[in-house]
Amino acid sequence: MSFLPLSVLMNSNRENDIPVSISMGKEKNFKQFRDEVSAMKARLSMRGVTSVVLAATSSYSFSVGFLAGLHAGCRIVIPPNSLPGMLDHFVTEVCPLLGDVPTGRGDNHILLNGETAEGGNFTDLDPKNCHLDFYTSGSTGNPKRVGKRLSQIEDELIILHETFGAQLGTAATLGTVSHQHIYGLYFKAFLPLCEGRPFFPGTFEIWEELLAAAPPGACFVSSPAHLSRIPPREPLAGDMQPPLIFSAGGPLGFEAACHAAEVFGTIPTEIYGSTETGGVAYRQQKTATTPFVPLPGNETRVDGAGLLSVKSNYTDGGDWDATNDIAERFDDGSFLLTGRANQFVKIEGKRVSLAEVEKFLCSSDLVRDAAVLVLHDARQSLSAIVELTELGWQRHADLGAFRLSRHLRRQLSRDLENAAMPRRWRFVRRLPVNAQGKHLQQALHELFTDKGPAD
Repeated sequence: MSFLPLSVLMNSNRENDIPVSISMGKEKNFKQFRDEVSAMKARLSMRGVTSVVLAATSSYSFSVGFLAGLHAGCRIVIPPNSLPGMLDHFVTEVCPLLGDVPTGRGDNHILLNGETAEGGNFTDLDPKNCHLDFYTSGSTGNPKRVGKRLSQIEDELIILHETFGAQLGTAATLGTVSHQHIYGLYFKAFLPLCEGRPFFPGTFEIWEELLAAAPPGACFVSSPAHLSRIPPREPLAGDMQPPLIFSAGGPLGFEAACHAAEVFGTIPTEIYGSTETGGVAYRQQKTATTPFVPLPGNETRVDGAGLLSVKSNYTDGGDWDATNDIAERFDDGSFLLTGRANQFVKIEGKRVSLAEVEKFLCSSDLVRDAAVLVLHDARQSLSAIVELTELGWQRHADLGAFRLSRHLRRQLSRDLENAAMPRRWRFVRRLPVNAQGKHLQQALHELFTDKGPAD
């Protein structure tokens, strides 16, 4: 199957019976997809809107709305999620919601309902004149706009196809991440669509459901949050092993990567990047010090403080873009991430690495995951939110929250100075994360709004 850019896909001679999506055991083929795009394009053109807010629960519906909107001459606004409060930031009478779930927004909502229309006339899009606004939730929860053109998206998809297409072959794709974020959108929906491979339109919350639905040799698109929580199970049989498992959204621990390889038979392929930069580099952790290798078209450099910058052929102006990551760079351009610039704070006059505190917390057999932050109160408290293992919850029941926090502090004291000891603690069943597996900072801070037993 040949790769077709999104700008020419609707006007191409792709075979009608090529499968596009699989849901509940039923396939939708390219003719059905094209007819749905045709119907929605006509509805948008008749209404005369010039921009739409695209938010859908289904990756298939999202793809229909995306191409229909561009072919109708609309600017596409993509919020980070489809929650009602988030949509309130964007949806207006002149920029209605294009989505697949009824919302009660009346004329401010155009429903993606699967309606079809045969014989729609399509011409190739001009990718440089197709505009999109991605929004990231950011560390504060306030949406941040990242403008892109379709040409940039296509350039990146071509690189991804050239890098991974041969390994993917005809593999169907399933994901545990949302298509409302650029990583999930590219790897879970757009790359399969351009390559002529089917994808599953839903977002699988748990591995048992994904593995029950996965056909032999399917590709998984996941995150560190999910890959570090693979339930105990027998390794997959050879014909069920995925050719590739993609992971993005944060660092994947070496032990989690090894465990995923044991269960699935494939070392996860980590993608490093952001909404602003797109995909920058990738790696498979064969050792704990396997570096990231830049994708074709990307360059890297670090400044005197070790701050990583990247330069890409598919970002605005092709200029250097400073990241927030500290890295060790090697002569061939590959690099190891060693920390986050915003994860170094001053406590009692000492420089403390939040990532280091989290790392040592997670080394305890009582801790599955942890987040450490600074509360900007009178004491500038260093505080920890800890997701306990089952053994950890047993100790919690035996000791109580206060004594358990003191036990963890004593464990930390073997490696950290007193200034790096969290003063306030919360123990949770699951750390609050978004669809990409990143910690939700606002939700973490809200855990401390009321005094808890572990203070």
